[in-house]
Amino acid sequence: MGERQSLLLIEADQPSRDFVRRALARLGFTVTLAQSGVEGIGQFAPGLFQLVVTDLHLPDMGGLEVLRKIKKSSPETPVVVLASNSEVSDVVQALRLGASDYLLKPIEDETVIEHAISRITEAETLAQENREYREKLERRNRELRDNVEVLQRDQEAGRLLQQHLLPRTPYQYPAGIEAAYRLVPSLFLSGDFIDYGLFGERFIAFYLVDVSGHGVSSALVTALIKHSIMHLLREKPLFTHLDALHDDLLEILQTINRELLATRLDKHATMFVGAIDSRARKLHYAVAGQIPTPALVTSQGAEWLPGKGRPLGLFEQGNWQVLEAALPSNWSLVACSDGVLELFSGDLLEREQQLLNAIDTSRGDLDSLCSALHVDTSDPLPDDVTILTLRQS
Repeated sequence: MGERQSLLLIEADQPSRDFVRRALARLGFTVTLAQSGVEGIGQFAPGLFQLVVTDLHLPDMGGLEVLRKIKKSSPETPVVVLASNSEVSDVVQALRLGASDYLLKPIEDETVIEHAISRITEAETLAQENREYREKLERRNRELRDNVEVLQRDQEAGRLLQQHLLPRTPYQYPAGIEAAYRLVPSLFLSGDFIDYGLFGERFIAFYLVDVSGHGVSSALVTALIKHSIMHLLREKPLFTHLDALHDDLLEILQTINRELLATRLDKHATMFVGAIDSRARKLHYAVAGQIPTPALVTSQGAEWLPGKGRPLGLFEQGNWQVLEAALPSNWSLVACSDGVLELFSGDLLEREQQLLNAIDTSRGDLDSLCSALHVDTSDPLPDDVTILTLRQS
């Protein structure tokens, strides 16, 4: 009863008043007595009493009026009404006006009073706990909103940084070769990444990588891959000699594989890496677990290029193969991350066939293909979607 020590008892009947007062005193209350409604209203003030007990039959005013005035002045103060069996209708009205409980006179057992007070105490304790819980929940919600805002700002900064690391699109290279891409993350940041560049006047090297997972961690791995490749290019003169192209492509895959295994980030990646020999009209490429494989579009139509090899970051040896494909005078090369397959229905083979049909219909044109796949719509995507195209016409 530590939180409910002060109580106002409004009762004109002395025997009843004395009995109730003694019972309340034994429960730990300091009881203030009033013998009329006017006297009780005069002594009441919000916050002064933790509980009010009032008789419904008072000499100067009705107990219901006393209840109305107390509730108007202090809605949170619990009020218990005393009534006789003949005043049951007044009891119902009192409960409608906000009375917490009622006791029927004559009261001959103190446990009746104790039970009523216990019910009110438990209800007040529960109400206080609910208020504290709501306040705590509101604080947590405010903190969560603040944290979400910080996270959104950080992710937006990360998105801008990731976009800054991407190459320009479209980009024209010598011999009329154009490189272009569309990268649409399912979240703020993408686990997909692409890059391309000219080496000397003859070789155009490129890659598309798809890191497992989503969000910040996957995006950071794409930055690590970009850094590793750039560091390798600074150390060695890659893509400068025709007879070294195969070794150059394998070294890139081996370097990324070692980096992912060493970081122990529980991340792996699929990758398509290649180099176009513009002078000999030939594509040299390797596939590291990439699904779907790249598609080559010629006057004969679109077809998947063969290729196999393990994903990066899972095995010490990837068993990658460097393959070659002759390029006619007019061709398009289309590489997609596996998120593109999520835009179709059916099993994997059916989805790959639908994608190949769309590539064939678009003739490898990036804008036409993205329009046919509805890549640029505002609808959320189930996975990161990246499409890389290289073409010569």
